[in-house]
Amino acid sequence: MNGYMYRDRSDIIRLENLTTLETKIRQIRSLHTEKSIQENEIIDLCVEALSAHGKDQNQIRQTSQISRILGESLGLGMKYCSRLEQAARIYDIGNIIICSDVYEKDEKLSFEEFEIVKEHTRAGYDILIAQNFLTTDIAAVISAEHHEWWNGGGYPRCLKEKQIDISAAIVAVADTVGALYRERPGRKAWEYKKILDYIKTRSKIQFNPDVVEVFLINQKIIGEILRTDLEAIENKWYE
Repeated sequence: MNGYMYRDRSDIIRLENLTTLETKIRQIRSLHTEKSIQENEIIDLCVEALSAHGKDQNQIRQTSQISRILGESLGLGMKYCSRLEQAARIYDIGNIIICSDVYEKDEKLSFEEFEIVKEHTRAGYDILIAQNFLTTDIAAVISAEHHEWWNGGGYPRCLKEKQIDISAAIVAVADTVGALYRERPGRKAWEYKKILDYIKTRSKIQFNPDVVEVFLINQKIIGEILRTDLEAIENKWYE
């Protein structure tokens, strides 16, 4: 575990989850000497950890697929976008230190609770940057910056405009779309048209306008990604 001191709130912070993940990562590194295998195994482990903590597997897939589409539309290059797609699966790994009950509350978080939840960005960065792979390096930056806003109103560092890495700007849009499209405690799922309007109105406030532009250009295929995955889930109930 790194030397960062997380807040002493055992009712919210779950450092044992971080310890367990780090132990499993060390096991992977001891079992495999080839770097590419280590990288793939660690990425899969992080996805499993997120899923076990309550992250919707379809949202993980949707966020990663949408991120790749947006990256390619921005001309970022095929190799980079391939890594971006994988990084978008695991950037939120810092959430495993936050008690899942916090995210399931119907009522709004208290000021103190929200301040503690913010620490997931630091936790995710520390976990990912320590792996020293190209994909996890991208994921680390996304973890640190995906809650930054174009106008400087985000957290944790109040970055703004082009100070925010393009990978984080892309995933911020992709994850918001996936999150709004599904039901959450205290909120019903949004219709896709409402999501489109919301993303458009948040351009130059929360979201990078270049990312919003390519999102709107690709709205048809992104809508298909959202609908296809949800239909696949629903069909399983009838098997």
